[in-house]
Amino acid sequence: MINQENRPFLTIKDASNLLGRSVSTINRLTKKGDFPPKIKLSPRRIVFMKTEIHEWINNKSKES
Repeated sequence: MINQENRPFLTIKDASNLLGRSVSTINRLTKKGDFPPKIKLSPRRIVFMKTEIHEWINNKSKES
C-alpha cells in the first residue's frame, strides 16, 4: 500500500492543509481557473496532482 507521502496526488483537504487556505477558497480559485484543475479518479474521489500544486506554489512565490 502506498502511504500518503508517496502518492502523486493530494485530496482537497490535503491541499487545504498544505496551503493554509480553506477548501472553499481552493474551490473558488479552481472554478476561476486560478488553481490547478481537479482530476476525477472515481465518482467520489477528486484530487489534485502534487506536481501541479507545487508548480502553482512556485509561481505564486515568484509573483510576490
